[in-house]
Amino acid sequence: MLDWFASTWNEFKQFLWSVVLSVVDVVKDLGCLLAETLIDLVLFILNSLGAMFDGLNISQYISSIPPHTGYFMTACGFSEAMGMIILSLTIRIILQLIPFTRLGS
Repeated sequence: MLDWFASTWNEFKQFLWSVVLSVVDVVKDLGCLLAETLIDLVLFILNSLGAMFDGLNISQYISSIPPHTGYFMTACGFSEAMGMIILSLTIRIILQLIPFTRLGS
């Protein structure tokens, strides 16, 4: 009688352990599903933002700059300065997205 009770108890413990492992797997799968859904949503938003700027033509504004102004902008290094500013802003945004760094600094 005691043997039967011990084997039944061991089978019950094994069953509970398999239930716990199954619940852990379900939680992992739900996390992956949530992450995938979030990434799909971000991609959809980024694609729609790209379509919003299709009508924006920056070259028409640059070509309308008077020649003397364009000469002085080139002489002062305006294009290099704008490149540095855009690169520094991009690096700052990337660094802000790293976990455990303070947003807004």
